[in-house]
Amino acid sequence: MDKGEKMNAIDEIKATFEKQKKNENIPTDSFYRKENEEAISQAAEYSCLYAREVLKDRFELGEKSISKNAEYSYSYALYVLKGRFELGEKVISKSANDSYYYARYVLKGRFELGEKVISQNAYYSYNYALGVLKGRFELGEKSISQDAKYAYYYALDVLKGRFELGEKAISKRANDSYSYARYVLKGRFELGEKVISQDTSYSYSYARDVLKGRFELGEKAISQDTFYSYCYARYVLKGRFELGEKAISQDAHYSYCYALDVLKDRFELGEKAISKDAKYSYWYARDVLKLT
Repeated sequence: MDKGEKMNAIDEIKATFEKQKKNENIPTDSFYRKENEEAISQAAEYSCLYAREVLKDRFELGEKSISKNAEYSYSYALYVLKGRFELGEKVISKSANDSYYYARYVLKGRFELGEKVISQNAYYSYNYALGVLKGRFELGEKSISQDAKYAYYYALDVLKGRFELGEKAISKRANDSYSYARYVLKGRFELGEKVISQDTSYSYSYARDVLKGRFELGEKAISQDTFYSYCYARYVLKGRFELGEKAISQDAHYSYCYALDVLKDRFELGEKAISKDAKYSYWYARDVLKLT
């Protein structure tokens, strides 16, 4: 019986059950039903569907077929048995995805048989630790440590502290290095400073939020951007930022603000840009040069 015929068999049996509910005289244990159940039982997918949608109960005849497929073993356990399906655990344990979901939503606890395969994937290792074990998952730490994002999340959400094994991977990404320093270490992360220094935004944020002071390694990147050069001067250095003045001077708004808020005096390099804007020319004359 091919796929279409098996699906038709399920539809026919569902129709039969509906007629029985209406008290029509159709024998429940007819040869017709047995014949179709034997065919259905040969396919994991349709055995699972038949149990879930038609019988709405266990389908023992199809469990052998179901137990050979991880996805349907998990679904059968979750939606039909609403509990452990021991016959299918061996095949489930070969899939990181199904092992994790089986542990979390069926067993609602540790699934030791599946831990080896889970441990080979950073995403599932992190989620298994967080959602199932609710604590450290040592077997999966090697995989987690090789993924910057999950190494950071594992430190933040599971360990709630430093994750030395994952720091090499974390240090390769500016966003994770910054976040790891700020939210996990709550202080300087030297290993990640090189990559942070290559990103304007994270260099500024690292100086402001983590170091709470000058970040010399990141100043070259910061100096390429008008907005961050101004912010770095005003909120981090709280004074002149010579390296960023060229970028600032290209913008009338930030040239005016830099003169007013940082230098508190004339900013000659930015006057050309200011002079091209009537509003800022007026404000610059009034507030900085004090010509009025």
